Amino acid sequence: MNKVNVGCPRCGSLNVNVVSDVTETTKGFGAGKGCLGYICFGPIGLLCGLIGMGEGKTETNTYRVCANCGARFK
Repeated sequence: MNKVNVGCPRCGSLNVNVVSDVTETTKGFGAGKGCLGYICFGPIGLLCGLIGMGEGKTETNTYRVCANCGARFK
């Protein structure tokens, strides 16, 4: 395997670190969805409003940071 060195676009240094940020978002139950479901369909509408509760997604962002000047780039 060939390792490609990516230099900093600001200062040209090869002293670059790869950083990964992980972000998790959770979609919670909204009172508005539950009330609207209850008004339109009764107790069954309230239960249908609970279907999306607890669903979430995970997003990973990977970027490089120059150890000399602190520039962040992809």
